[in-house]
Amino acid sequence: MALSEHEQRLLDEMERRLYQSEADLLPASTGVQRRFNYRSLVLGTLLALAGIGMLIGGAAMQQLWLGLLGFGAMLAGVLVMFSKRTEVEPEQFNASSRPQAESKESLTDRMERRWDERMGGQ
Repeated sequence: MALSEHEQRLLDEMERRLYQSEADLLPASTGVQRRFNYRSLVLGTLLALAGIGMLIGGAAMQQLWLGLLGFGAMLAGVLVMFSKRTEVEPEQFNASSRPQAESKESLTDRMERRWDERMGGQ
């Protein structure tokens, strides 16, 4: 069943506003954003790739110790990749800059209010 042109515009507008409200909600709920440290990410990836190579080489040469060492290197690489993160407090999403009425309103309440405003404005 195809949507009418009016219904399609309403759906597109709701989707746009939902994406805009997601940007407001996510950092506001945590208060602090966590970002990857790119140096740790690259170092961990290289260590994990070297571990995979050692694991495959150990299996090909039938050397158990090399395979275990490769598995340990892979595990260490993954731990390095995901353990070191930097915490960043974004200035644009500070709770003090948001209006008080919106910060206490739940997502469903805001969506219902916006829907009512939109439907009343026709």
